[in-house]
Amino acid sequence: MFCPNCGKTEEKLFDNLCRSCFLEDVVLAEIPDQIEITICAHCESRLEKGKWHDLEISDEEVILNTLNDHITLNKYAQDVEIDLELILERGSTLEFIVHIKGSVLGEIIEQDYKLNVKINRNVCPECSKYMSGYYEAVIQLRVDNRNPDEEEINSIDKLIADSITKISKKNKMAYIAERVVLKEGVDYYIGSQKVAKRLSNILKDHFGGVIKESPRLMGRDKSAGKDLYRTWISFRIPYFRVNDFIKYGNVLGQVTSIEGKRISVHDLVSQSHTSIQWRDYDKIETAAKKEDIKETTVTAKSPNSIQILHPVSYEPLDIDINPEIADVEIGSQVPVIEIEGNVYILGNFIVNE
Repeated sequence: MFCPNCGKTEEKLFDNLCRSCFLEDVVLAEIPDQIEITICAHCESRLEKGKWHDLEISDEEVILNTLNDHITLNKYAQDVEIDLELILERGSTLEFIVHIKGSVLGEIIEQDYKLNVKINRNVCPECSKYMSGYYEAVIQLRVDNRNPDEEEINSIDKLIADSITKISKKNKMAYIAERVVLKEGVDYYIGSQKVAKRLSNILKDHFGGVIKESPRLMGRDKSAGKDLYRTWISFRIPYFRVNDFIKYGNVLGQVTSIEGKRISVHDLVSQSHTSIQWRDYDKIETAAKKEDIKETTVTAKSPNSIQILHPVSYEPLDIDINPEIADVEIGSQVPVIEIEGNVYILGNFIVNE
């Protein structure tokens, strides 16, 4: 075997050339004259291999990744290093020098190549939906038998806004397309069903209430062969508030807390604490509001009873002593509530705000 270029014999050939001749004209890599990169003009996500990605990397790394998909390295090259040097920027086209260094047959080779990078500014599907006001679900804030007050609306607005800020870091469909204030409540138009369901669960965990979903057929995606639905999510917060009085079966009590899983009640008769699950919400009746609480005077006290004046008629009433009111002194003012003709002295747990 001999090298056809220099005539050397008895040497190992590389692509039909001896080592010296091969290295004289070796090409480290074949790269295209130009590559194109598509970037969303609004969120800076990149289109790669037909899919949009939120890439938390520099533009140079994006270019290198794209270049790696189009470069062909010499089969003998090892330990290859590639660096980019920007030399000119003309509108949406960037001109780079690509510095490539590698080892070929034990020899360090360094070569430079010119590369043009065209930046295409487009709009990703998520941003396109956001800009068009697209939505997949509506959360409807409602209160049974009354309209939500300003404090309730402000608290829910804040929780939704804070939650969307967190969720949107990983899901660009987490946005409010529209917020509509109605007499009976507020409607929140949410970018995706998944986000809307997550938000409604967050609201329920914080405020309690009842959630019901109603999907509605809106059309059909012919390209995918699927029906398209929007979901209306009814989020009903209770008509009663903390410190109101309710009836539930044999329980007559004061609401001490409203949570995502239960309603806690202090029984006015037994002085025990009861939890009511939301599945039994429709079995609850309002007995009195916290605004109905009045104050009256303790006029007498015996080992078994406390005498007070009726808060309206001022007639004397004898109330059985229980641990909640055992320390009440004669002459002191105590909060009372009258329900269905019966007057109850409220213990220290009551806060009439």
